[in-house]
Amino acid sequence: MCNGFTGIKIGAAMKKIILAAAFAVLLMTMSPLSAEIVQEGDEWRVYDQQYSEEVEFEYRDVIIPRTKWGTGDWFPGCGGLIPLSIKFNVEYGAEMGAKMKGRSLAKWPESVKVYWEGTPDGGTADMFYGIWMEALWKNCFTGAENELSEWLNFDLSFEDAKVYQPFLLDGNVDNPVSMEDSIDHFLLYEGTLADMVGGSCGLSIPFIGDLCSLIHFKFELDGKMYVDIFGSRIALDEKQQRSIYSDNQYLVIEPPVVGTLMEIPVHYESKVYYQTVFILTVTIRIRILELEFPIPIEIPVWEGDKIWTYNSQTVYFNFPAIFIDNRAHRFADTVPGDEDYWEFEVENIGTRDLEAKVVSDDPNFIVLPDTVKLVPGGSTTVTVFFKPYDVGVKKGVIKFYSNDPVEPVTTVSLFGYSSETDTQWTQVIEGDEPRWEIIKTGKGCSATVIGGDDE
Repeated sequence: MCNGFTGIKIGAAMKKIILAAAFAVLLMTMSPLSAEIVQEGDEWRVYDQQYSEEVEFEYRDVIIPRTKWGTGDWFPGCGGLIPLSIKFNVEYGAEMGAKMKGRSLAKWPESVKVYWEGTPDGGTADMFYGIWMEALWKNCFTGAENELSEWLNFDLSFEDAKVYQPFLLDGNVDNPVSMEDSIDHFLLYEGTLADMVGGSCGLSIPFIGDLCSLIHFKFELDGKMYVDIFGSRIALDEKQQRSIYSDNQYLVIEPPVVGTLMEIPVHYESKVYYQTVFILTVTIRIRILELEFPIPIEIPVWEGDKIWTYNSQTVYFNFPAIFIDNRAHRFADTVPGDEDYWEFEVENIGTRDLEAKVVSDDPNFIVLPDTVKLVPGGSTTVTVFFKPYDVGVKKGVIKFYSNDPVEPVTTVSLFGYSSETDTQWTQVIEGDEPRWEIIKTGKGCSATVIGGDDE
């Protein structure tokens, strides 16, 4: 048995193996991969995702600008010898709007699918339609408040506000944002026919009186305003010609070929349905007969639908980009059982962490490390060992499966040749350190230096 000599000196190639293995262990211990690396058959896929910053879409549909006019508070204030003060205010308008907050989520490899998520309680909507008025006077000495006229104090306005969970990209017509308000039995006028004509009609019934005093009129106004926001979606701006809208679930974006910061200009769209109806009810009551005839008259003020196009927003995503300068290498001719090695640099020239699974498709070529994680601007050394098992031409490919959306699979081609020689010596790579090898001669052992001068 030969013992005590094998491996006394370690060649440079073996040092590379040990260092690379130690580096791989350190990398896995200190920098766990955040992307999901999944084996699918003989291939690998690296799934990554990134959220954008929160953006806000807003739209105001102003038909009549909401306007307030009047004294505000009491004018003039009760001070000194001022006997009375007046408050007169009017508010009118017709407008509605909505705001929606959310952020986008990009998922890849290859084509980038952009989903949208609403911020919890990030949706607000409001409406106002109509006119409201107050006209009061106040006795400054007693503090009593009175109407200037009962006909100058009224509220014929609709107003509603709502907070909801925004549905950003579902196009769901079954889950609308609805707003509704109404006025009930607003008294416009009440009096007899004699009051309306300003006196007697000239027709009277004996023992009963003037006919116009027997007919009583009452004018009431009911109304309802209904707004329904539905069919919403994220839409791409027209300049994004290379992108497509897909399935009401996500946007499919081709990743940028040049540059690794992707900008996506988008806007928000909703279909909105309006309905505003007033019902004027004229009630005629004949006192002597105690008969009452309500006559409702429906007055459609506004009804229809339109598309709201919200403000444009730009969302940003960062992507990694793998760069390998030399993507092919030919190894030195090597006899079976011996080895040659080659080192090359892998860089991340992108703006997001690069994560990759490194795989050799041929057992004659061994690659270390088998995973790579690089910060933007970072680089690392990958080592490939050519260790043929038998003679012949050897061809292999190193594949980098990464979260680079433009180039999710990057290849490096390898070539080598293996042959037997007439001697028992192992071919030594030029420039390698000497390596001790034990050779059995007769009944004993001798140590011989291969690739260098004997010591």
